[in-house]
Amino acid sequence: MSPDSAHWIGTLKGPIVVLGAGGFVGCNLFRAIRAVRPDVFAVVRNLPAPRLRDVDPSHLVEVDLNDRSAARNFVEAIRPATVFDCVAYGAYSFEQDADLVYATNFTAMVNLVELLAAGGTLAAYVHAGSSSEYGSNSDAPKEDAELRPNSPYAVSKAAASHYLTFAGRTRRLPVVNLRLYSVYGPYEDASRLIPAVVARGLERGYPDFVDPGIARDFVYVDDVCEAFVRAAAKMDLDLYGASINIGSGIQTTIRELAGLAQTTFAIPDAARFGDMPARGWDLTRWQSDPAKAERLLGWRARTSLDEGLTRTAAWMRRADPALTGLTKRHGSAPRRRSIAAIVACYKDEEAVPVMHARLTAVFQRIDVDYEIIFVNDASPDRCGERIREI
Repeated sequence: MSPDSAHWIGTLKGPIVVLGAGGFVGCNLFRAIRAVRPDVFAVVRNLPAPRLRDVDPSHLVEVDLNDRSAARNFVEAIRPATVFDCVAYGAYSFEQDADLVYATNFTAMVNLVELLAAGGTLAAYVHAGSSSEYGSNSDAPKEDAELRPNSPYAVSKAAASHYLTFAGRTRRLPVVNLRLYSVYGPYEDASRLIPAVVARGLERGYPDFVDPGIARDFVYVDDVCEAFVRAAAKMDLDLYGASINIGSGIQTTIRELAGLAQTTFAIPDAARFGDMPARGWDLTRWQSDPAKAERLLGWRARTSLDEGLTRTAAWMRRADPALTGLTKRHGSAPRRRSIAAIVACYKDEEAVPVMHARLTAVFQRIDVDYEIIFVNDASPDRCGERIREI
């Protein structure tokens, strides 16, 4: 991040939460803020979170934001003033559960913003949108260009941006949507393009590439974190409900990336292309128009791609191999439902073991995570002893 980032972080209203902090962008953003101030919490769906295993547990919050009750309890307990929302599902080609895509990226997000608005403490909500919102309209679109989503993920992100426009412009809520382009850098999933290029480059080789004409707009994660911080720090009516492109403005083809890797890592052989099939949303023209970000946030991408590759390589050399090899695999995070049964007991000495057996059988049959809580309600019999025995 730029030298004045600490200043902008210092101006944020707290408490601060980073949702989706177990992921690549959220992890970097949380770490950048935590280096400056203590009142920031990393919010994850499940603990332990490998990217955050060195973080003080007092700064970690586990909550499934798709659960409305859990989301409400989280907002009431933390009462955050600044919220960075990096939660997303569906960006990987194997994340095909469309219901979960829409529930996570739209429905849960709307519910959360409504809860934050009702809480009365919200100063800034910065949402990690996506350049995928533009879909097939990907050749340097301005923010008011037509959205042509071409996947369930793109549809969900486009819907989220429309809701935030309504929430900000009509209801005057302090919300903004950052449309992120191809973010890369430390802690990124090892299966993604840039980590694969760097890891193989350090071995004087190349990963499998798609068609050489496919293009991306690469933007280094530190620059993206600065955009998040500036958006929250500069929150005013001009930003309320806005969508803002966060990219370098430079289109780089896979062929150009391979050439840059060859130079950066002194790879002796030329790259081969086409060994990896293209994804359905890979397009030959993909570039941002970052003019609005510079005008409203005073932000622009500062890290060139060759510098970003070098910095990512330096991180890989010194990082724990368990972090550089992190991969989100198909089926690795099955959804689980959980339930708690709370039973008040009064003169139920004989009924307690029966209730315990029946509840246990039902919960195991329907395959949920569960707990059974018996409350001895000042019972005059041996209820308390039977509960302790169980």
